Amino acid sequence: MDPGPQAYGAGKVGGAFNVQNFVRKPHVFVRLLSLLFGLIVYFCASSGSWTTDTKTNEEICMFKLKSFGCHIGGVVGFTSVIGAAVFVGGEYYFENVPSVKSRKHYVLIDLGFSSLWSFWNFLLFCYLSNAWSDTPDFPESISTANPTTAIYFALFAIFSWGASAYFSYQRYQMGVDPAFVSSFEADQFGTYDEAQNNSNHESPFNKQMSGEYQSQAY
Repeated sequence: MDPGPQAYGAGKVGGAFNVQNFVRKPHVFVRLLSLLFGLIVYFCASSGSWTTDTKTNEEICMFKLKSFGCHIGGVVGFTSVIGAAVFVGGEYYFENVPSVKSRKHYVLIDLGFSSLWSFWNFLLFCYLSNAWSDTPDFPESISTANPTTAIYFALFAIFSWGASAYFSYQRYQMGVDPAFVSSFEADQFGTYDEAQNNSNHESPFNKQMSGEYQSQAY
């Protein structure tokens, strides 16, 4: 099926919205994955990776027994959730944006943020992996599932955000179909221009000249 003229991967304004088709879009699907991965990293790192020190009875972060690993994991995970949610909402409104410049700005922002957050998840994965390898063994009574889960899903988030950046780059490469601009202008201004031209071409004296000339008696 021909999608018609497009601007940065989206068609004309006013198309019918379908939830199933929306979720099946690759760039929407990978953002939902990024949102899920971010939630898991956030909760597993910021909340689930703390334990009580048997000697001091104080809570300590399980990543190398330093709080930085839990804090940075929470920050990156939480920002991933917020960013993914914002861009999912942006995808909903994207096809209803008539301005080509606004679409271009959105695509560039998406490309920059997705690339940056793929890189940040890479740094998080490297740090948490190294910190976990330097962490002393815990007693069997202490579960280590949350720290390892945070590490794995930080790895998964690298690829989900990287896929988002790739799809955004593809959109940018598509650019604008000239037919999109012409059809948009025709839809927005065609009716007005036609009415205006008809009113301009009509002479104000037509009605006066259309009647018969009658001589006046003196």
